Amino acid sequence: MTTEVNQVKALQNAILDRARQLADEHVQQGRMTRNKIMQDTREKLKLMEQKELLAAKLNADREYQRLVQASELRIQAELDRNRWGLVQSVMHHVVKELDRQHKDHDRYPVIFRNLLRQGVSAMGSGEVTAFINSDDLGQFSKNWDSLVEECCGSKKHISLSGEACICSGGLKLVSDDGDVMIDNTFEGIIGRRDDELKRLIFERLFSTISPMGVVFNG
Repeated sequence: MTTEVNQVKALQNAILDRARQLADEHVQQGRMTRNKIMQDTREKLKLMEQKELLAAKLNADREYQRLVQASELRIQAELDRNRWGLVQSVMHHVVKELDRQHKDHDRYPVIFRNLLRQGVSAMGSGEVTAFINSDDLGQFSKNWDSLVEECCGSKKHISLSGEACICSGGLKLVSDDGDVMIDNTFEGIIGRRDDELKRLIFERLFSTISPMGVVFNG
């Protein structure tokens, strides 16, 4: 059981590693966007300062500070939108990577067996029904009983539902009484690690962007 758990963890770690790589690839794009925003902002602030110096000194200083604060808010909002767009882009590539894994006829059956084995171990005793997508039904349904015996032993009975599960890969296991459900679909795995993945991507992006003071102080 330890080996199977490690194999599932290895898959999850591989997904995280891929997310790290994709986040790094997008950092350069984020830097270019940021530099353009910074340059435009400096130019706009320089023009505003020149105009304000022609007005009364007291009112000019007060107005300048108000405009700077407003600019900070606008720039921060634009940077936030840019970061979120990068996060969404990386997550999209993670999903595409999972789809590539599903189409890999050498690797995917191994992954599927590991997810089946780990999920059944977590279910405990009792009758279980497995739900898989339509492509996997065509691939595994004919040899399902032998697949179950190979992964879980001859004493474990797992029915295969003829109803296709809407997922890109993996499987969902449900006890006959409906009280227990293990979601080992690709979407289920991503859903469980969603916060961790997004936190990792955000950390990578924020670590490469300088504080807002740099915009106005050079």
